Amino acid sequence: MKHRSPIPVQYLALILLIGTISFGAYGCSNTGSLDPGPQLANLSVSGASLQPPFTSDTSSYNVDLLSNQQDITISATKSAANDVLSGAIIAPAGQVTGQATIQAPGPGSTKDVSLTVTSSDGRAKIYTMTLRAITLSGDNTLKTLTISPGTLAPAFSAGTQDYTVNVGSAVTEVIIVATKSDSNAVISGDVPNEGRATLKLDGPGTTKIVSLIVTAPNGTSRTYTITVKRARPSSDDTLAGLTVTPGSLDPDFASDILSYRVTVTNNVESVTISATKSDPNAVLSATGSTLAAAGTTTGQISLPLQGRRTEVDLTVTAQDGVNTQAYAITVIRSRR
Repeated sequence: MKHRSPIPVQYLALILLIGTISFGAYGCSNTGSLDPGPQLANLSVSGASLQPPFTSDTSSYNVDLLSNQQDITISATKSAANDVLSGAIIAPAGQVTGQATIQAPGPGSTKDVSLTVTSSDGRAKIYTMTLRAITLSGDNTLKTLTISPGTLAPAFSAGTQDYTVNVGSAVTEVIIVATKSDSNAVISGDVPNEGRATLKLDGPGTTKIVSLIVTAPNGTSRTYTITVKRARPSSDDTLAGLTVTPGSLDPDFASDILSYRVTVTNNVESVTISATKSDPNAVLSATGSTLAAAGTTTGQISLPLQGRRTEVDLTVTAQDGVNTQAYAITVIRSRR
């Protein structure tokens, strides 16, 4: 009887190790080559975006559309060219990309669009998009409207579209600030969408028309108009007040009286003459010097007295630079 030699233990261990390595390298542990099945590589809608953004694994999406949108184009690309795309888009085996034009749902309504990707072995995956026609706001009004300097007439109201503003002849620009009732509306025209503009005016005596167009999200618009009237230069060359210290005017002051006498005692060395213009934008001058420039209401002069009789003229030049008027004052010192 023959006896078989036993396999040494070290050889048995080596055989088991080799088998384990082979199984790990070629057996079920290799999952990297699993077939994900039929799916899309890309999906898009013209003029809109998918929510959530597209991924091959995500099969359900929402798409928000403008309520006035008529048609949309949907494009889809298969991951595998030999798969078949059916449903809203048709793409046979061998055609990678397909597209179709779909009628958008009516305002405030929804529509479901489905695409099916089918592989050659019969497996299928369905992608669904819910198209939602969002009803956009029609609010094309302003919430506030101001102008500086100046005051709107009539007072601002969202439903009132035409205004008039009167400004002085010296005003060269105005600042307009507008606020939209709907933050998604758009302001255009003479005022940008930011709602603030500094506008230069034409010369004195002219009119400037400012337009603000408010366009609502749904596309409807409303125009607000401001007519800015810049006054003509004033022709007022009169005084509103006149005093002499010490002393008193004879006759009493009146704007239309142009000649006055003032009597003072013999020891008075000088008098102070103060004058107030009727129009602050006129110019008051005397003895070749300006006593009150445009914008300054009152001016004065200290007049040294020479001998028994001293005369001085106060000249008012109107803002228009044309009309002038002189007020004559004669100061008389009494005899000893």
